[in-house]
Amino acid sequence: MSIYALKPGLTVEDSLRDDHGYTETAAHVGALPELRVFIKRGSHGPPWWKEYLDLGDDLLQGTNSAAAFVPSGKRIMVLTFGAGQFLLRDDSYEHDFGTRVVLNAVDPRKLKSTETLDPDSSQRRRTQIPYDGDLALLSFAGDASVLKSLTGKARPKYNDLVRSVTGSSSLRVTTPARAEDLPRLLSRLHKLYKSDDFLKTFPDVAKIRPITDPTLISTLDEKLSAAIFELSAPIVLTVPDILDYRDESFIQFSGRGVSPVFDDVYVKHYREYLEDHGVVSDTMSVDVLKHDHMLLLDGSNNQRQRWSIYKSLVYEVSDATDYSYHFSDGSWFRVAADLIVALRQDIDPYWVDANLPEHRWPSEAEYNKEVSRALNAVCLDQTNVSPKGQTAVEPCDILRVVEDKFELVHVKIGTSSANLSHLFNQAVNSAELLRSEKRSSAKLHKLVEKKADSATADSLIEAVERDQFAVAIAIVSHKRSPERKSDNLPIFSRISLRRALRSLSAMRVPVSVQLVPDATDRAGKAKPRKPRTPKFVVND
Repeated sequence: MSIYALKPGLTVEDSLRDDHGYTETAAHVGALPELRVFIKRGSHGPPWWKEYLDLGDDLLQGTNSAAAFVPSGKRIMVLTFGAGQFLLRDDSYEHDFGTRVVLNAVDPRKLKSTETLDPDSSQRRRTQIPYDGDLALLSFAGDASVLKSLTGKARPKYNDLVRSVTGSSSLRVTTPARAEDLPRLLSRLHKLYKSDDFLKTFPDVAKIRPITDPTLISTLDEKLSAAIFELSAPIVLTVPDILDYRDESFIQFSGRGVSPVFDDVYVKHYREYLEDHGVVSDTMSVDVLKHDHMLLLDGSNNQRQRWSIYKSLVYEVSDATDYSYHFSDGSWFRVAADLIVALRQDIDPYWVDANLPEHRWPSEAEYNKEVSRALNAVCLDQTNVSPKGQTAVEPCDILRVVEDKFELVHVKIGTSSANLSHLFNQAVNSAELLRSEKRSSAKLHKLVEKKADSATADSLIEAVERDQFAVAIAIVSHKRSPERKSDNLPIFSRISLRRALRSLSAMRVPVSVQLVPDATDRAGKAKPRKPRTPKFVVND
């Protein structure tokens, strides 16, 4: 059965959806006082494959659903069967009930599967093992992943209570308890929910938690929408996807008429767009953010992609000393304060003052080319050293010599999580490939020989073979607070950066990170719209 815990003080009627379609039944006789049961009878019909296979057999199938409300102490617990959970309003139950109970009840050495979310890339994955194991075997990284669900066998002391448990918003259990034993079962489960003992066994699980409670999300969304008009608020508008800066692209807003076209993404532009259409701080709401969209245009003003403004915002707010709330890619997360401190301690030692020229060119490609020329370096932007048939990997954007050591510089404009994650992964993949794959170092030799000379190419490959090269990560940004170092980056970018730094350090590759000033005035004026260029197909 699946078990939900209603929030304290809510009655049965408070928890029901307005359009639930369930009927309360009085046709139950049992020892449970105040039991209330709602049922929904499923329609019966032949399965789709009966007609598909042209079978003459008389086949019918259907599914009934039910939800049983059982008082337990000062709150009501709900047992659901079939699709019975759809009777409940989303904001009526505790959304971390199942996860907390499982973390307290499960045997940490007898886990079976996990469902996790990587907030940095929005990747969701389920990992299963055919035998009992721990979180390490299930590849769970507590400082980088969010635990969505956990399944395993219960500790021996709970064998009379449950045998196996799965937890997320609800608790799914296999139990030997009979119906008359439900009050005792539910009471003990509620005690497990209130316990913090799991923090001793699974200390990393609480580092990042998704916010799924609609009531709390609504409160945080109000802060998010209000921040649009707060000039000092730590809110950023960004493209929620990997953006290739080698391609010409522009930004436009829609939803209440189209905006002018802009060269880059800034929350200032969206704020002015709202004001131009009569939306001010007093009339601002999260519905506005979900209604409006950001359009990505190509060089001919043709739409390439589109995202809601809500999904394109990054925001951080702290309401407590123990944790803060972070909004990214349309979702809220609660992040433990000690994780933020640990990230700062782990990343900031790699941070250096900017030693690359400021960015003042129209594109990232031009920056790499012009800086390489100015520094007498080699531009390797848009090149590839991966073996034939494998995913392309750039060795770096700029290859330069610093204090008699070759440095592979990886450059990215902007601080969006998607772009930075790609940048950090590229730095790691490049170093790993060059150190382990002879074909890749041979391709690098040919590239440098062609763009520079044979002596430079020979020296570089010798340095790679002896692990005597360094990696530099350069983030081009308009942010004017370099003293904040890693705090300039979104929380999940910091997490992926730490992972990259650890990987490079494990390879004994010296690495540094710097924030390069962006001197372009892309936030200033709107770009005049180009007339659309007609496209023709020419046949020989």
